[in-house]
Amino acid sequence: MWHGWLPLLGELTALAAVVALSPFTVIPAIALVVHSDRPRPVGLAFIAGWLVGKAAITVAFLQVPQLVHELDGPTPSWTGWLRIGLGLLALASGVIYWRRSHPSTESPRWAGYIKRITPLNAAAAGVAMTVINVKVVAACAAAGYVIGSSPLSAAGIAGAITYFTLVGGSTAAIPILAYAVWTHRIDGLLAAFREWMQRRQRLLTVIILVLVGGALIFSGANAL
Repeated sequence: MWHGWLPLLGELTALAAVVALSPFTVIPAIALVVHSDRPRPVGLAFIAGWLVGKAAITVAFLQVPQLVHELDGPTPSWTGWLRIGLGLLALASGVIYWRRSHPSTESPRWAGYIKRITPLNAAAAGVAMTVINVKVVAACAAAGYVIGSSPLSAAGIAGAITYFTLVGGSTAAIPILAYAVWTHRIDGLLAAFREWMQRRQRLLTVIILVLVGGALIFSGANAL
């Protein structure tokens, strides 16, 4: 049982890291609870929309492996080489990004417009930030494909989706849930964490690309 689950969890963890380590994921969540006039309901609504959006995209791609199988028969060996190629591309992208990018501590422009946001708008923003973020959509789609390719039962599929969704959303959910419990007592900690993420956007992006590249290469090698 674990022989099949461990590689799957490894791939899903690497893909979830694409979402979890992205400043675009964490900074909006922290900004909502630090700057909003209604931090608790707004924060909880945002994370609900964020998690639902990620889970929905993942579920939407579960049937892709089945469609490929129906069109081409058994999974061809080129899919393994494709994963390896994409993994190498991700690693190369990490090197290029590190060499060409520059450290930045600027906050996103939209961070200044959230003071009066309502819970309904926050939930919609959570879904929207999932859909418009290419990295998040790609990670969710890849997770759906990986889960759909695995010989799991319905309960196993549900568990894999839940695992990916919670791990990917953890860095946004934890500060919001912490604020819901301890409110203004952790304002300073959240602000410091937001600044830490902003200062390390460049490094975190490279880490994401390396994790994804390594996971794709490992997955592709196993498929050959």
